[in-house]
Amino acid sequence: MGRTRITTLQRIMKDIRTELLKEAEKIKPEEYNWEPRPKMRTLKGQIQEIGSMEKICIHNLRTQQPLDWGKAIAWSGEDLVAHLKDLEGVRKETNQFLDSLRDDKELDKPHQLLPEWRQFWWNQESISSEEILRWVARHEYYHLGQIISYLWILGNNPYKP
Repeated sequence: MGRTRITTLQRIMKDIRTELLKEAEKIKPEEYNWEPRPKMRTLKGQIQEIGSMEKICIHNLRTQQPLDWGKAIAWSGEDLVAHLKDLEGVRKETNQFLDSLRDDKELDKPHQLLPEWRQFWWNQESISSEEILRWVARHEYYHLGQIISYLWILGNNPYKP
């Protein structure tokens, strides 16, 4: 059967990222550090959350080692353009990982979860590599929804082109 599930994962991730980039075009520089309420994540924080989670998950899949959240990505700047470029680099690593898999059966391999991650997967000790990759996609889509909501609050109605 080949790489059907791998290709599907890549397509899903690409579709979500395309939508994220479309929404990111609407963010004005003066809005990037805006928070809807005190102590809520900013638009910048949402973008960094997406990148850091993906980087940490892929690093863990590749090495079985943890990666410190605050040091996962050496952000190349403080603005949206720099962060989107950094996200592109993280996605390139993700695609390289997916491309390195010989076939879909490799997605079924159990992956030992870090103890602090087990709470997110019903306290299981291991899950398939595919489930971690699906988590990365769901996580990005979740934060994309938050970005869309933030932009709507700022006057960018998602139902009007």
